[in-house]
Amino acid sequence: MAKIIRFPSENQNMVDELEKIIELAKQGNIKNYVFAAELQGEDEGVVATAYFNADLGTRQLLNSHIQVDIMAGMVEVNFCDE
Repeated sequence: MAKIIRFPSENQNMVDELEKIIELAKQGNIKNYVFAAELQGEDEGVVATAYFNADLGTRQLLNSHIQVDIMAGMVEVNFCDE
């Protein structure tokens, strides 16, 4: 399993975090990605998705890592703080 690097970090500024990701891309350090965002304003409730260099298998692989990260966070919140 791959090492998971969480975005956002403790710095809860979305633009800063996106700029970190853009810098990784500029350096050639991103092979592929999945993106999902819930929009607001006129498009409230719409979810935008995007993929780069990711066929269906790669999309599933990357989404699985997101799910594992979510489950790890749930374990931390519910079982590690006792």
